[in-house]
Amino acid sequence: MVVKMKFFKTVLLLAVTVIMFSCKNENRFDIPESDLPDVKIHIKRYGKALFEADTSNLKQELKKLQKQFPLFLNGDLDDTANFNKLYRYVTDTQIIKVYHKTMEVFPGLKKQEKDLSNAFAHLKYYFPDYRIPGVYSYISDIRFEQPVIKADTLLIIALDDYLGKDCEFYPVFNIPRYKTRCMTPANIAVDVMKEVYSVDFFNGNKTRTVLDRMIERGKQLYFLDMTMPRLPDTLKICYTAKQLEWMKNHKRDAWAALLENKLLYSTRFEAIRELTEEGPFTKGFGNNSAPAIGTWFGWQIVRTFMQKNKNISPRQLFRIHDAQKILEQSGYKP
Repeated sequence: MVVKMKFFKTVLLLAVTVIMFSCKNENRFDIPESDLPDVKIHIKRYGKALFEADTSNLKQELKKLQKQFPLFLNGDLDDTANFNKLYRYVTDTQIIKVYHKTMEVFPGLKKQEKDLSNAFAHLKYYFPDYRIPGVYSYISDIRFEQPVIKADTLLIIALDDYLGKDCEFYPVFNIPRYKTRCMTPANIAVDVMKEVYSVDFFNGNKTRTVLDRMIERGKQLYFLDMTMPRLPDTLKICYTAKQLEWMKNHKRDAWAALLENKLLYSTRFEAIRELTEEGPFTKGFGNNSAPAIGTWFGWQIVRTFMQKNKNISPRQLFRIHDAQKILEQSGYKP
Protein backbone atom coordinates (compact mmCIF):
# COMPACT_ATOMS: atom_id res chain seq x y z
CA MET A 1 0.00 0.00 0.00
CA VAL A 2 2.88 2.31 0.88
CA VAL A 3 4.59 1.48 -2.44
CA LYS A 4 1.39 2.23 -4.36
CA MET A 5 1.00 5.55 -2.53
CA LYS A 6 4.59 6.54 -3.33
CA PHE A 7 4.08 5.57 -6.97
CA PHE A 8 0.89 7.64 -7.12
CA LYS A 9 2.64 10.68 -5.63
CA THR A 10 5.50 10.34 -8.10
CA VAL A 11 3.14 10.16 -11.08
CA LEU A 12 1.16 13.12 -9.74
CA LEU A 13 4.34 15.16 -9.27
CA LEU A 14 5.47 14.37 -12.81
CA ALA A 15 2.08 15.31 -14.22
CA VAL A 16 2.06 18.64 -12.37
CA THR A 17 5.61 19.34 -13.52
CA VAL A 18 4.68 18.64 -17.15
CA ILE A 19 1.62 20.90 -16.90
CA MET A 20 3.62 23.71 -15.30
CA PHE A 21 6.37 23.38 -17.89
CA SER A 22 3.85 23.40 -20.72
CA CYS A 23 2.12 26.48 -19.38
CA LYS A 24 5.39 28.28 -18.85
CA ASN A 25 6.48 27.64 -22.43
CA GLU A 26 3.13 28.13 -24.09
CA ASN A 27 4.17 31.65 -25.04
CA ARG A 28 7.55 31.65 -26.77
CA PHE A 29 7.98 35.36 -26.01
CA ASP A 30 7.47 35.07 -22.26
CA ILE A 31 11.17 35.48 -21.45
CA PRO A 32 12.32 34.81 -17.85
CA GLU A 33 12.86 38.12 -16.10
CA SER A 34 16.44 37.16 -15.25
CA ASP A 35 17.24 36.98 -18.98
CA LEU A 36 15.83 40.40 -19.82
CA PRO A 37 18.09 43.47 -19.98
CA ASP A 38 17.69 45.95 -17.16
CA VAL A 39 15.46 48.75 -18.45
CA LYS A 40 13.98 51.40 -16.19
CA ILE A 41 11.52 53.84 -17.72
CA HIS A 42 10.85 57.09 -15.89
CA ILE A 43 8.03 59.25 -17.22
CA LYS A 44 8.74 62.97 -16.86
CA ARG A 45 5.46 64.72 -16.12
CA TYR A 46 5.44 67.99 -18.02
CA GLY A 47 1.67 68.38 -17.64
CA LYS A 48 1.83 68.15 -13.86
CA ALA A 49 4.75 70.57 -13.63
CA LEU A 50 3.04 73.08 -15.94
CA PHE A 51 -0.30 73.18 -14.14
CA GLU A 52 1.34 73.35 -10.73
CA ALA A 53 3.16 76.52 -11.79
CA ASP A 54 2.19 79.75 -10.03
CA THR A 55 0.22 81.71 -12.62
CA SER A 56 0.78 84.98 -10.74
CA ASN A 57 4.47 84.62 -11.57
CA LEU A 58 4.10 82.45 -14.64
CA LYS A 59 6.93 83.78 -16.79
CA GLN A 60 9.57 83.09 -14.15
CA GLU A 61 8.01 79.71 -13.38
CA LEU A 62 8.10 78.78 -17.06
CA LYS A 63 11.73 79.81 -17.38
CA LYS A 64 12.58 77.40 -14.56
CA LEU A 65 10.65 74.64 -16.28
CA GLN A 66 12.27 75.44 -19.61
CA LYS A 67 15.53 73.86 -18.46
CA GLN A 68 13.73 70.68 -17.44
CA PHE A 69 11.34 70.47 -20.40
CA PRO A 70 13.02 72.11 -23.41
CA LEU A 71 11.00 69.81 -25.68
CA PHE A 72 7.79 71.63 -24.72
CA LEU A 73 9.14 75.08 -23.87
CA ASN A 74 11.53 75.72 -26.72
CA GLY A 75 10.22 79.16 -27.67
CA ASP A 76 11.23 82.61 -26.50
CA LEU A 77 9.24 83.19 -23.32
CA ASP A 78 9.97 86.92 -23.46
CA ASP A 79 8.05 87.01 -26.72
CA THR A 80 4.58 88.28 -25.82
CA ALA A 81 2.80 86.02 -28.31
CA ASN A 82 4.51 82.87 -26.99
CA PHE A 83 3.87 83.77 -23.37
CA ASN A 84 0.22 84.73 -23.90
CA LYS A 85 -0.43 81.44 -25.67
CA LEU A 86 0.91 79.47 -22.69
CA TYR A 87 -0.94 81.70 -20.21
CA ARG A 88 -4.26 81.13 -21.97
CA TYR A 89 -3.59 77.40 -21.97
CA VAL A 90 -2.83 77.01 -18.24
CA THR A 91 -5.71 79.30 -17.21
CA ASP A 92 -8.34 77.76 -19.48
CA THR A 93 -11.05 76.48 -17.12
CA GLN A 94 -11.94 73.48 -19.28
CA ILE A 95 -8.32 72.36 -19.59
CA ILE A 96 -7.84 72.83 -15.84
CA LYS A 97 -10.78 70.48 -15.24
CA VAL A 98 -9.19 67.94 -17.58
CA TYR A 99 -5.90 68.31 -15.68
CA HIS A 100 -7.56 67.68 -12.30
CA LYS A 101 -9.32 64.62 -13.68
CA THR A 102 -5.99 63.41 -15.03
CA MET A 103 -4.38 63.79 -11.61
CA GLU A 104 -7.31 61.91 -10.09
CA VAL A 105 -6.76 58.97 -12.45
CA PHE A 106 -2.96 59.24 -12.44
CA PRO A 107 -1.77 60.47 -9.02
CA GLY A 108 1.37 58.49 -9.82
CA LEU A 109 2.70 56.60 -12.82
CA LYS A 110 4.48 53.64 -11.22
CA LYS A 111 2.21 51.07 -12.89
CA GLN A 112 2.70 52.67 -16.31
CA GLU A 113 6.45 52.93 -15.79
CA LYS A 114 6.60 49.27 -14.81
CA ASP A 115 4.59 48.20 -17.87
CA LEU A 116 6.76 50.26 -20.20
CA SER A 117 9.97 49.09 -18.56
CA ASN A 118 8.92 45.48 -19.14
CA ALA A 119 7.86 46.12 -22.75
CA PHE A 120 11.06 47.95 -23.63
CA ALA A 121 13.12 45.27 -21.87
CA HIS A 122 11.55 42.67 -24.17
CA LEU A 123 12.19 44.93 -27.15
CA LYS A 124 15.83 45.35 -26.11
CA TYR A 125 16.13 41.57 -25.71
CA TYR A 126 15.27 41.04 -29.39
CA PHE A 127 16.90 44.22 -30.67
CA PRO A 128 19.93 44.91 -28.43
CA ASP A 129 20.97 47.94 -30.46
CA TYR A 130 17.61 49.67 -30.02
CA ARG A 131 17.88 53.04 -28.30
CA ILE A 132 15.29 53.46 -25.56
CA PRO A 133 13.52 56.83 -25.86
CA GLY A 134 13.05 59.40 -23.14
CA VAL A 135 9.40 59.37 -22.09
CA TYR A 136 7.29 62.43 -21.24
CA SER A 137 3.63 62.97 -20.42
CA TYR A 138 1.49 66.04 -20.95
CA ILE A 139 -2.09 67.31 -21.06
CA SER A 140 -3.21 67.51 -24.68
CA ASP A 141 -6.72 68.86 -24.14
CA ILE A 142 -7.91 65.46 -25.34
CA ARG A 143 -6.35 65.26 -28.79
CA PHE A 144 -7.45 61.66 -29.03
CA GLU A 145 -6.41 61.10 -32.64
CA GLN A 146 -2.74 60.92 -31.66
CA PRO A 147 -2.42 59.99 -27.98
CA VAL A 148 1.22 58.91 -28.33
CA ILE A 149 3.91 60.65 -30.37
CA LYS A 150 7.33 59.15 -31.10
CA ALA A 151 9.95 61.42 -32.58
CA ASP A 152 13.61 60.47 -32.76
CA THR A 153 14.65 59.50 -29.22
CA LEU A 154 11.63 61.05 -27.51
CA LEU A 155 8.19 59.66 -26.75
CA ILE A 156 5.26 61.76 -25.55
CA ILE A 157 2.06 60.45 -23.93
CA ALA A 158 -1.15 62.47 -23.61
CA LEU A 159 -2.40 61.19 -20.26
CA ASP A 160 -5.79 62.84 -20.71
CA ASP A 161 -6.47 60.41 -23.54
CA TYR A 162 -6.50 57.54 -21.03
CA LEU A 163 -8.97 58.64 -18.35
CA GLY A 164 -11.24 55.60 -18.68
CA LYS A 165 -14.08 54.58 -20.98
CA ASP A 166 -16.68 56.41 -18.88
CA CYS A 167 -14.81 59.69 -18.56
CA GLU A 168 -17.34 62.52 -18.59
CA PHE A 169 -15.26 64.67 -20.92
CA TYR A 170 -15.13 62.25 -23.84
CA PRO A 171 -18.76 62.61 -24.99
CA VAL A 172 -18.22 66.39 -25.15
CA PHE A 173 -15.57 65.75 -27.82
CA ASN A 174 -17.94 63.37 -29.67
CA ILE A 175 -15.54 60.48 -29.32
CA PRO A 176 -17.32 57.27 -30.36
CA ARG A 177 -17.96 54.68 -27.70
CA TYR A 178 -15.95 51.97 -29.47
CA LYS A 179 -12.93 54.26 -29.21
CA THR A 180 -13.35 55.43 -25.60
CA ARG A 181 -13.50 51.78 -24.58
CA CYS A 182 -9.79 51.64 -25.30
CA MET A 183 -8.91 54.99 -23.73
CA THR A 184 -7.97 53.51 -20.38
CA PRO A 185 -4.76 53.40 -18.30
CA ALA A 186 -4.25 49.78 -19.41
CA ASN A 187 -4.01 50.93 -23.04
CA ILE A 188 -1.08 53.30 -22.56
CA ALA A 189 1.66 50.71 -22.96
CA VAL A 190 -0.20 49.14 -25.91
CA ASP A 191 -0.41 52.44 -27.78
CA VAL A 192 3.20 53.27 -26.95
CA MET A 193 4.48 50.02 -28.44
CA LYS A 194 2.22 50.38 -31.48
CA GLU A 195 3.70 53.82 -32.07
CA VAL A 196 7.23 52.49 -31.57
CA TYR A 197 6.55 49.84 -34.21
CA SER A 198 5.05 52.33 -36.65
CA VAL A 199 7.94 54.78 -36.34
CA ASP A 200 10.94 52.50 -35.86
CA PHE A 201 10.05 49.12 -37.41
CA PHE A 202 7.44 49.68 -40.12
CA ASN A 203 9.08 48.83 -43.42
CA GLY A 204 7.45 51.70 -45.26
CA ASN A 205 5.95 49.79 -48.17
CA LYS A 206 2.81 51.25 -49.73
CA THR A 207 -0.55 49.67 -49.05
CA ARG A 208 -2.10 48.67 -52.36
CA THR A 209 -4.52 45.94 -51.33
CA VAL A 210 -6.53 44.80 -48.36
CA LEU A 211 -4.01 41.97 -47.89
CA ASP A 212 -1.13 44.47 -47.71
CA ARG A 213 -2.84 46.33 -44.89
CA MET A 214 -3.88 43.11 -43.14
CA ILE A 215 -0.32 41.82 -43.01
CA GLU A 216 1.11 45.15 -41.92
CA ARG A 217 -1.39 45.37 -39.07
CA GLY A 218 -0.64 41.73 -38.29
CA LYS A 219 3.05 42.54 -37.97
CA GLN A 220 2.27 45.38 -35.58
CA LEU A 221 0.23 43.07 -33.36
CA TYR A 222 2.93 40.42 -33.58
CA PHE A 223 5.30 43.11 -32.31
CA LEU A 224 2.99 43.41 -29.29
CA ASP A 225 3.16 39.62 -28.87
CA MET A 226 6.93 39.99 -28.62
CA THR A 227 7.12 43.00 -26.34
CA MET A 228 4.03 42.39 -24.18
CA PRO A 229 3.72 38.59 -24.10
CA ARG A 230 1.48 38.38 -21.04
CA LEU A 231 -1.02 40.94 -22.26
CA PRO A 232 -4.45 39.51 -23.23
CA ASP A 233 -5.23 39.53 -26.95
CA THR A 234 -8.33 41.62 -26.26
CA LEU A 235 -6.15 44.52 -25.11
CA LYS A 236 -3.71 44.20 -27.99
CA ILE A 237 -6.39 44.44 -30.67
CA CYS A 238 -8.94 46.44 -28.65
CA TYR A 239 -11.67 43.80 -28.67
CA THR A 240 -14.19 42.99 -25.99
CA ALA A 241 -14.21 39.37 -24.84
CA LYS A 242 -17.48 38.97 -26.75
CA GLN A 243 -15.94 40.32 -29.97
CA LEU A 244 -12.95 38.00 -29.69
CA GLU A 245 -15.31 35.09 -29.10
CA TRP A 246 -17.30 36.10 -32.20
CA MET A 247 -14.11 36.21 -34.23
CA LYS A 248 -13.03 32.75 -33.14
CA ASN A 249 -16.50 31.27 -33.66
CA HIS A 250 -17.00 32.80 -37.11
CA LYS A 251 -13.45 32.81 -38.48
CA ARG A 252 -14.11 30.11 -41.09
CA ASP A 253 -17.22 31.76 -42.50
CA ALA A 254 -15.61 35.21 -42.39
CA TRP A 255 -12.47 33.96 -44.15
CA ALA A 256 -14.60 32.21 -46.78
CA ALA A 257 -16.49 35.47 -47.37
CA LEU A 258 -13.24 37.37 -47.87
CA LEU A 259 -12.09 34.81 -50.44
CA GLU A 260 -15.42 34.42 -52.25
CA ASN A 261 -15.82 38.19 -52.62
CA LYS A 262 -12.17 38.58 -53.66
CA LEU A 263 -11.65 41.15 -50.95
CA LEU A 264 -8.05 40.21 -50.13
CA TYR A 265 -6.82 41.82 -53.33
CA SER A 266 -9.25 44.71 -53.44
CA THR A 267 -7.58 48.08 -53.88
CA ARG A 268 -10.66 50.07 -52.91
CA PHE A 269 -9.93 52.48 -50.07
CA GLU A 270 -13.34 51.75 -48.54
CA ALA A 271 -12.65 48.02 -48.40
CA ILE A 272 -9.23 48.55 -46.83
CA ARG A 273 -10.69 50.91 -44.23
CA GLU A 274 -13.74 48.81 -43.41
CA LEU A 275 -11.74 45.60 -42.93
CA THR A 276 -8.74 46.97 -41.02
CA GLU A 277 -9.78 50.12 -39.16
CA GLU A 278 -11.31 50.21 -35.68
CA GLY A 279 -15.05 50.59 -35.35
CA PRO A 280 -18.11 49.15 -33.60
CA PHE A 281 -18.22 46.19 -36.04
CA THR A 282 -17.06 45.20 -39.53
CA LYS A 283 -19.34 46.49 -42.25
CA GLY A 284 -20.87 43.69 -44.30
CA PHE A 285 -20.52 41.09 -41.52
CA GLY A 286 -23.40 42.15 -39.29
CA ASN A 287 -23.77 44.53 -36.36
CA ASN A 288 -22.70 41.81 -33.93
CA SER A 289 -19.44 41.11 -35.75
CA ALA A 290 -16.01 41.93 -34.41
CA PRO A 291 -14.47 45.12 -35.82
CA ALA A 292 -11.45 45.11 -38.16
CA ILE A 293 -11.66 41.41 -38.96
CA GLY A 294 -8.99 41.87 -41.61
CA THR A 295 -6.55 43.02 -38.94
CA TRP A 296 -7.31 39.97 -36.82
CA PHE A 297 -6.77 37.65 -39.80
CA GLY A 298 -3.53 39.43 -40.65
CA TRP A 299 -2.36 38.82 -37.09
CA GLN A 300 -3.13 35.10 -37.28
CA ILE A 301 -1.42 34.83 -40.67
CA VAL A 302 1.76 36.44 -39.34
CA ARG A 303 1.70 34.26 -36.22
CA THR A 304 1.31 31.14 -38.34
CA PHE A 305 4.00 32.27 -40.76
CA MET A 306 6.50 32.73 -37.94
CA GLN A 307 5.59 29.41 -36.35
CA LYS A 308 6.29 27.62 -39.63
CA ASN A 309 9.41 29.61 -40.50
CA LYS A 310 11.45 29.53 -37.31
CA ASN A 311 14.59 30.43 -39.26
CA ILE A 312 13.15 33.90 -39.95
CA SER A 313 13.92 36.45 -37.26
CA PRO A 314 11.51 39.24 -36.25
CA ARG A 315 13.89 41.75 -37.83
CA GLN A 316 13.64 39.85 -41.13
CA LEU A 317 9.85 39.59 -40.82
CA PHE A 318 9.46 43.35 -40.49
CA ARG A 319 11.52 43.83 -43.65
CA ILE A 320 9.44 41.51 -45.83
CA HIS A 321 7.46 43.67 -48.26
CA ASP A 322 5.60 40.86 -50.01
CA ALA A 323 2.32 40.24 -48.19
CA GLN A 324 1.41 37.48 -50.64
CA LYS A 325 4.62 35.63 -49.75
CA ILE A 326 3.73 35.72 -46.05
CA LEU A 327 0.21 34.48 -46.76
CA GLU A 328 1.37 31.62 -48.99
CA GLN A 329 4.22 30.47 -46.75
CA SER A 330 2.01 30.62 -43.68
CA GLY A 331 -0.38 28.08 -45.17
CA TYR A 332 -3.00 29.75 -43.02
CA LYS A 333 -6.36 28.04 -42.82
CA PRO A 334 -8.80 29.09 -40.09
